Amino acid sequence: KEVVADLADMLGLPDVTLGHLTGGGTVANLEALWVARELHPDRALAVSADAHYTHGRMSEVLNLDVVRLPTDAKGRMTLDGLADALQAHDIGTVVLTAGTTGLGSVDPIDEALPLCRTHDARVHVDAAYGGFFRLLSGEAGADISDFPAARFEAIADCDSVAIDPHKHGLQPYGCGCILFRDPAVGRFYQHDSPYTYFTSDDLHLGEISLECSRAGAAAGAL
Repeated sequence: KEVVADLADMLGLPDVTLGHLTGGGTVANLEALWVARELHPDRALAVSADAHYTHGRMSEVLNLDVVRLPTDAKGRMTLDGLADALQAHDIGTVVLTAGTTGLGSVDPIDEALPLCRTHDARVHVDAAYGGFFRLLSGEAGADISDFPAARFEAIADCDSVAIDPHKHGLQPYGCGCILFRDPAVGRFYQHDSPYTYFTSDDLHLGEISLECSRAGAAAGAL
């Protein structure tokens, strides 16, 4: 719980953020897409052509319709392409990438967010690869030429974020994390168990993860 709170604070998310560690970034993104489907079962998912392949793969697992969005010469989602797609399709959630694994490109999260809100579309940020660079968006990154600080800062206003401490968090165990701005999405995870979860009336970590309980080594290392 402590490391999840630290990650949420690093990304500028509110104190009430719901989150947990996962086996890796792929499962973190899977859970985000699963919640997206549960919230909007009849609406499509939009991802850029340069988004990680996990989104296409997990969309097939979840039977989600996917709208592919164009990117520019540097691998970033184009705002014109996003606007056209939001106009032409019923999109429930848009996936924006904070650091593609191929080029390290950061989608224009700060500009895409209000556009998505206008069309009542949620925003999930795949920050598995680049999320920890949010630490440079303050004074630490002031002297870094062309650092997209505003894009990283805009993560704070998005609906969900996947981040992978095993990458630039330098964590030595396989470890991802999924964070949800609205803790009410915990209702999709909740389940009964005849043999555990009796120690508290609050949601147990095993009740808010598709992987159920997780070993403590990853949290301890992080």
